[in-house]
Order: sequence, then C-alpha cells, then structure tokens
Amino acid sequence: MKVFQIFFFLCLSFSWLIGQNEGTKLYVKKDSISFYSFDKTGVNEYVILESKKLTKKHIKYSKPFPLELKSIALEALAPVVSEDGSVYFLYPGGGVLFKYFDGSFERIDESFAHRNNFSGHFFEYKKELYLLGGYGYWKANSLLVKFNFEVRNWELVGALGQPPKNGINNGSFVLVKNKLHVFDFYSRVQDLDVKNNNHYVLDLDQMIWKKEGALNNMLFSKSKKEFELQIEFKNSLLQKNLSGNDLRIITPGENQIRFYNAEDLHNINSSAIVVGKNIVYPILSADREYETITVKSLSKNITLINEEYLTNDFNLFANYFIYAGVFCLLLILLTFVKFKKEKFIFFLSENNLSGLNKTMLLDKDERFVLELILNTKGRAIDNSFLLNYFKNNKISNDASVKRKNKIIEELNRKSLEKFKLVLVIKKSKRTDSRQVVYSLNPIIEI
Repeated sequence: MKVFQIFFFLCLSFSWLIGQNEGTKLYVKKDSISFYSFDKTGVNEYVILESKKLTKKHIKYSKPFPLELKSIALEALAPVVSEDGSVYFLYPGGGVLFKYFDGSFERIDESFAHRNNFSGHFFEYKKELYLLGGYGYWKANSLLVKFNFEVRNWELVGALGQPPKNGINNGSFVLVKNKLHVFDFYSRVQDLDVKNNNHYVLDLDQMIWKKEGALNNMLFSKSKKEFELQIEFKNSLLQKNLSGNDLRIITPGENQIRFYNAEDLHNINSSAIVVGKNIVYPILSADREYETITVKSLSKNITLINEEYLTNDFNLFANYFIYAGVFCLLLILLTFVKFKKEKFIFFLSENNLSGLNKTMLLDKDERFVLELILNTKGRAIDNSFLLNYFKNNKISNDASVKRKNKIIEELNRKSLEKFKLVLVIKKSKRTDSRQVVYSLNPIIEI
C-alpha cells in the first residue's frame, strides 16, 4: 500500500511539473523591431510600433509539438535566429537540435543528448551552427563543434592557438565580425569550479585562439559571476543584477565597460531580451494568471555613471613584475628617489601652461578642464561631475563621453611631448572602486 502511495504521489508530481512547463514561454528576438514568444501550443509574433505599443500575430504549430520537449521548460533551450528566418533550439547539454520555420516546430538532428555541453555557447556564423565549451560528466571543455546539415549530426572543429586549458563553463560571449570574445567563465580544475579571469578571442575564419589579457580585477569577482542577466546585442553584452539597479554594457571589441544606473528597469527579469533600441520583458500578474509584455527604450531608461577597461593589462604585467622584475623596480625607485619631495611649478595663463622653461598652448576646452580640477576641493573631480559639463542635448551620452576623454588624452599627450610629464591622472575612487576621479599629477603645482 505504501509503495502504491509513493508511486501515485510521484505521478501527480510529474503531471504537475509537465503542467507547469506547458505554461512557460521563451522570448526570442526576430529582428530590430519584432520578436517571438514561444510556448508548447504555438508562437506569438510581436512587432514594436514607434509608440512602444505591440501588434500580435498568433501562429499555431502545423505539426505536433516534439515529444522530447514535453517535460522540458522552454527557457532551458538555447535559441539562435538564422539569416533565413529559421529559429534553432538546442537541447540542454547539446546534441539534440530543433528548428522552427513557417509554423512548424520539429527535430532536425539524428544525434543524441550529449549531456556534456551544459552552459555551452550556441551561435551562428556564416550560416553555420556552432557550439563552444560547456560542462558535463564532471568536467568542463573548450571544444568547438559544428552541426553538419547534410548528415544531420555534429562534428568536431579543430582550432589552434591558446584555448582555455581547463574548459569553458557558464561564460560570457560576444561575437564581433569574425571574432568570438570569451571571458568571465569557470574552468574545472581538480574537480573544482575555478573562475578564469582572462579574456580570450577565437578567430572563426582562421580557427585560432588568442589570449587577450587579464580582466580588470576591480570589476570581475575572482570567485563568482555577479550579474544574472546576460543579453548579447550590437557587438556588446548587457549584464544586469536582477536584485538591484546596476547595469553594465561590455563592448570587448573596444575593450570597454560602461556602467549605468537602471532604476527604471528595477522589475526586469530573466526572460528579458533586447530588440533594436528597446528592452522587452514580461511581467506576471499578482495571481500569475496572465502576462503583460513591457517595452522600454534602452537608451532613455539608463543613466551612464562610469566607464572602465574590460582588460587591464597592468594586472597581468604586475604578476610577472613581482616575480621576474624586482631589479627593475629597485632601479626605478632609485631613479626617482631624489624627486620624491620635489614639485614642479607651473603657471596657467589664458592660452598656455608654462613651466620647466617651456610653454604649452591650450585651447579653451583644455583650459576649462584644468581650471575645473584646480577649483575642485582636493583638486580631484568625479568622472560623473566632469561628464556633466560636456553633456549636450544635441549629442548622445556616448558622444559626450568621447569628447571628454579626447580632451583629457590630448592634454596628457601635449604635456608628455612638451614637459615629459603626465598632467591629469585617472584613478579609482577610494569610497567606490567602480567609479573614477580625475586629479592633477601630485608632483605638479599650478
């Protein structure tokens, strides 16, 4: 009797689980103005109007839904939208592959559930489907496989260079032209998950791996991933902490991370996708009976607060410096010991900066930045405050940031050329390492 009760309970639990999965939806970007919402009965195709309102077209599957997915939550599938409009779905762990096209959702492979590519990266390049890395059978791997449409199976792709030695699991990926950027992932070392804080690039044309450098250790935890939501778009990766207002956009091709305040996106969830210039995400009603789709302009609902480098080669250099460059360090210290108490006196006039018997010409923007730093308490100004002086309704935030950076870079370039000294120093803020301040070189007195 007890055995029968246990069996009956398990059957009820399994039926409930299937029922729960039946109601789940998977949101997939179609193009810059439209997206799909898949469930196990059909698909809704949405188009975003200029007013942010949505048009909806429901398509019922023309063939029975695949049996292999009946008990699988759709959110567990990895989607890829092909150039021809087909949507491919990879089964958790790899191997099994499905295709949606023109109302039909069906399995297209003759493979099996590999179960060694959990958290691997599924992507398309030049109309070919690839799967990189992942975890399974107690180890991580960095293998690259490609789906062969003729034989309907997966084949190994050889790659040279410097791939991550101990595998790629739960990583961050951005495809820029022919370069796949791989960073912020875990490797498997002696049966333990170890964070790999290096930035790698795979050239998909030449199939060569390259190690780009060490990630900025002020921005990436050495033990855990800090952002649950990751969305690839426009050669960048959007990351957001679902429990806070912090959002960052990583553009590895430019070695750049931009930090934003996303207070207006506080109710965002893991189903969110980026469609063109908008971020789209569903919100369940309090009783979880129905779902409302929210569309918000990405640029208008986030505020830029800081920017940093993705890779900080100084960190990698420092490790070698400690073990192999002690002599060089001592030499540098001895060279500058006589100057440690010495300051160089400069004079700022309307059009130039004078010192060391030389004169450097300044334009009005360069002079303005110098005066702003000199007139700020402690002669150190926050990046956010400095950026405010360059904002203009006629140009974007990105353009304002570039203008500010260009002025400071030109100041230092001219100062190095004329005086052999860096004029303006950028450093992390003591109270918040994610933010930076600009200050005058401490050996310079104006």
